[in-house]
Amino acid sequence: MKTSYLYCLLLLLPFFLFCQPGNVAGQSDQKIPAKAAFTLQQAQDFAYENNYDLKNSAYDVQIAKKMVKQNTSIGLPQINAGIDYNDFLSLPTSLIPGEIIGKPGTEFPVQFGSKYNVTGKATLTQLVYSGQYLVGLQTAKAFLETAKQKNVKDKVDVRDQVAENYYGVLILEENAKILDTTYSVMSKMVEEARIAFEQGMLEDIDVDQLELNKSNLEASLTNTRSQLNIAYNFLKFIIGLKEEQQLELVDNLPFFLSQVDQQALINQAFDYQYNIDYRLLQKQEYLVKMQYKLSKTAYQPTLSGFLSMSANAQRQSWNFFKAYEPWYKTSNWGLSLQIPIWSSGNRKFAVDQAYLNVEKMKVNDEKMKVALTLQVETAKKDFNNSYLIYQNLKKGFETSLKIYSKTMEKYKQGISTSTDLNQRYNQFLASNRDYLISMNELLKTKLRLTKLLEKY
Repeated sequence: MKTSYLYCLLLLLPFFLFCQPGNVAGQSDQKIPAKAAFTLQQAQDFAYENNYDLKNSAYDVQIAKKMVKQNTSIGLPQINAGIDYNDFLSLPTSLIPGEIIGKPGTEFPVQFGSKYNVTGKATLTQLVYSGQYLVGLQTAKAFLETAKQKNVKDKVDVRDQVAENYYGVLILEENAKILDTTYSVMSKMVEEARIAFEQGMLEDIDVDQLELNKSNLEASLTNTRSQLNIAYNFLKFIIGLKEEQQLELVDNLPFFLSQVDQQALINQAFDYQYNIDYRLLQKQEYLVKMQYKLSKTAYQPTLSGFLSMSANAQRQSWNFFKAYEPWYKTSNWGLSLQIPIWSSGNRKFAVDQAYLNVEKMKVNDEKMKVALTLQVETAKKDFNNSYLIYQNLKKGFETSLKIYSKTMEKYKQGISTSTDLNQRYNQFLASNRDYLISMNELLKTKLRLTKLLEKY
C-alpha cells in the first residue's frame, strides 16, 4: 500500500540524509552569479573579501601604514615658500629732529618707503635630532603591527561566525525536512482516518486528535521555514552577499559531523603563546611600552637646521615683472636647539601615567594567561559533554522514530489506541528537537575549542 511506503520512507529518512558525502566543489568567488553555491570554506573566503567589518578592519591596516609614512616624513626635509605683498595707501611717517636742517628744537615729518612692496621667500628645514621623532616612528610601526594582528583576529572571528551560522542553517534545513516528511505521513493518516470514521471503524475523537496533530505540525513547519529564511538572510549578510542573490549550501551535516574527532581535541595540548587573543595582547603591550618610552623623550633636546632665501622688490609704480627693475636678495642658514628645562611637572606626570599603563598591561597579561587556561579546560569539558549527549540523543531519536513508525502500523491495524499514537508522536517530535539541538551544540562547542587551541 502507498501508506506503508510512506511509513518506510519516514523510518529511513535520517539514514538517507546522513549518508550523503560532503561536497567540496563550488563556485568561483571571482564572479558570483544570481544563485551562489558555497562550501563552508568558500563562504569563509568570500566573507574575507566582502564582510563589512573586515572591510573596515582592512582599512584600519591601510590607515596605520599611512600613519607610519606620515611620521617618517616629519624627519625628512621640509620646504615652505610664500609671497608677501604690501600696497601702502599711506606711507608711514617718521619725525626728524630739526637740527638736521638748522632748526633746532623742532621736528619735521618725513615719509620713507615705497608704495608697492613684494617679498618672495623659501625656507628649507631639516630635523637633525629629536628623541620624540625617533621613538614616535617606532610607536607608529608598533601601531601598524597591532592593526595587522587585529585584522587577523577579526578574520578568525568572522570565519567562526560564518561557520556557526552555516551550521545553524543546515540544522534548520534538517528539521524542516523531517517535519515536512512527517507532515506528509500525517496528512495521509488523517485522510484514512476520515474514511474509517465514515465506515464506522473509528470514533470522531480519534479523527479530531489526528487533525490536531496535523495542525500543530503544520504550525511548527511554518515557523521552522520562517526561521530558515531568516537564517539564510543573516548568513548572506555576514559573508557579504547582496540581498537579491540566492545562497545554496553545498556541504551538509554528515560532512561536518564526520570531522569531529573527540579524542584528538580533548588530548590536544594548549599553549597560550600561540593563542590569537594573547598574541594581540602582546602587540598591545608593546605599543604601551613604546608610549612610555615616548613620554620620557620629552626631556631630551631637539636640534634642527634651516636654510632661508628671499627676494624683495620695492616700487613706486606697478612694474614687478620688468626685468631691469632690481630685486634685493637675502639668504641665511642656521641651527635651532630647543632644550626643555622646567614644565612644572607636566612631563613627569605624563611619564608616570605611561609607566602605570605598562604596569596595568602586566596585570592584564597574567590575567589573560589564567583566563585562557580556564577557558580551554571549560571548553574541553563542554565539548566532551556535548559529544556524549549528541551520541545519546542520536540513538534516542532513531529509537523514537522506530517506535512511532511501529505504533502507526499498529494503530492502522486497530491494535494500538489513538492515545498511544499521540504519545509516541509527541515523543518523536521531542526527540527530534533534542537531537538537532545536541547536534548544533556539538558543532558550536567544537568550533569554540578549536579556536582556543589553534596556533597563530
